[in-house]
Formats: sequence, structure tokens, C-alpha cells
Amino acid sequence: MGNYAMKDLKIVGDGSYPGGNYEKVAIIGNGIVSGDVTAGEGKFTGSCAVQGNASFEIFRMVGQGDIDGDLISEEVKVAGELNVKSIRSELLKIKGFLNSSGNIEVEEMNVKGGFDIKGSLNVGQLSVNLQIAPSTVTEIGGEEITIKSRGLLNRTYRLEAELIEGDSIYLEYTTAKVVRGNDIELGPGCQIGLVEYRENFENKDSKVGDAKKI
Repeated sequence: MGNYAMKDLKIVGDGSYPGGNYEKVAIIGNGIVSGDVTAGEGKFTGSCAVQGNASFEIFRMVGQGDIDGDLISEEVKVAGELNVKSIRSELLKIKGFLNSSGNIEVEEMNVKGGFDIKGSLNVGQLSVNLQIAPSTVTEIGGEEITIKSRGLLNRTYRLEAELIEGDSIYLEYTTAKVVRGNDIELGPGCQIGLVEYRENFENKDSKVGDAKKI
């Protein structure tokens, strides 16, 4: 990530401060960073915004966060709702909801809640538990993909995607035009137009327009 200036940016309460290079950025309350920001650590609590791009080694957020540009961080943990243009990270954990107008590129992604990703999701390992709202993504490409729906009070929420492609795929309550992979298992509630599999395909309780081995 580079060298950081030996200073911290701390916002407590309401405040707006310029972007720049910092050792640590901590916001508690309603804070705004006006411009691109780079830091070793970012901790946002409350209602926080970055009017630009954000680059951290570690980023943690509780509450609501708005990042107008791209978020780059080795580790991202969110409890609440994050609105962002795009994310590039090694580890992304969401407890709540993620809104992205662009692409998400991560090695490992864990979601308990939901997401609305306008672009593509490129991921190594993906584990999603749909809990609070329906989710949408243009396409998912990954190695291990697991989508489950375990809402409170036995409610189920759906995922909608154009394309889901991976090595090992397990889906529940998913609507997709095409699902393609080596090993594919469909649990309950899926509606898939076309399944293309290389090795194994199992359909427990879902609707599939066509399935073929490739």
C-alpha cells in the first residue's frame, strides 16, 4: 500500500475534512472525507462518507457508509450498509447490505444479508446467506460458490443473476439464465434457464429449463 504520513484523521460528531494520506482514519458520527483518502486503517462508525476513492490496508465499518469511488483494501468488514462504486480486496465480510455500481473483485467473500451489484462479482470463495432482502448481480465468476437463503422467521430471499460460473456451485432460491461449472447442485427454490456442467449435476427441488454436459 505504500508509506503513510505519520498522522491520524479523527472525526467525532459532525465534520468534513480533506482527503490525503494518513496513518489511520477514524470516524464516529456523521463524518465526511472530501477527496481521495489513503491510510493503513479505516474505521467508520455511524453515517460516514468518502467523496472520492478510498485505499486502506484494513477497513471496518459499522452503520452506513458511502464511498463515491473505488474501495481498495486487503480486508473489508462491514456491519450495516455500504454504498460503493467498486471493491478490490482479499477478504470481504458483509453483515447487512452492499450496494455497488461497478465490479467486485475479492479472493474470499462472506455475506449475511444481501447485495445489489450492478457489475460483475469475481471471487475465489463465495458464501452467501440471504437474510434481509432480495439480491441482484449481473454475473458471478468464482471457484467455490455457495448461495443459501436463511431469513428470520423462515422467510426466504432470492438472488437474481444473468450468469453464475464456477468450479463448485451450490444454489438455493436463485434465478439465473445460465449456471455453468464442474460440479453443480441445486437446492430448493431455484429457477435456472440453462445448466451447463462438466462433471456432476444434482437437482433436488428446482426448475431447470435445460441441462447439458459440456
